[in-house]
Amino acid sequence: METFTIVMGSLGGVSFVLTGLIAYFGNLQLERYKSGLEAATLKIRSLLESSVHVSKAQFDKEFSIYQDIWVHLVSLRATALSLRPMMDSHDPTESEEQRMRRRLTAFSESFYRFRDAMENNRPFYAHSVYESLGKIFDLCYTESVEYQHKDPGWSKEYWESSRENGKKIVEAIDACCEQIRNRISSMSIAQ
Repeated sequence: METFTIVMGSLGGVSFVLTGLIAYFGNLQLERYKSGLEAATLKIRSLLESSVHVSKAQFDKEFSIYQDIWVHLVSLRATALSLRPMMDSHDPTESEEQRMRRRLTAFSESFYRFRDAMENNRPFYAHSVYESLGKIFDLCYTESVEYQHKDPGWSKEYWESSRENGKKIVEAIDACCEQIRNRISSMSIAQ
């Protein structure tokens, strides 16, 4: 023990021991801190990797919904605007009632396919796009009701209403198209 005291005395004594202990425990704390950071980094990395998959899946799902809805929307636009066309050619043997029934049947088929695509996918796409589609839905419905329940004859108001409804439908569809484009361009896939 005497040798130990002599060595300690010649090396600076207690300060040497304290410095050694501080270095040892400091290194130990540093290693614990580094391993904690590595664990946190691994956890964050795994979360990011799973969110990339979810984000990509969400983007793909939403994009395919917009494609599906757009197909039905184009069909709806065509049938809605053909209910009361300004320029019309038809079979002379077809009565006005038969023509009306044929047009309303075509409209109804596209109208309900559009409604089903819009409503069945509602939770999976942007609410702003849903609202825009709802406006189109209402405008097309209004056009079909006005066509179906018109007064006898072909008044000037009938044709003005047809033109105004058609204009509103086309404008609403154009606005919806921009909503969809903006939504798609605003989304980015996390990498």
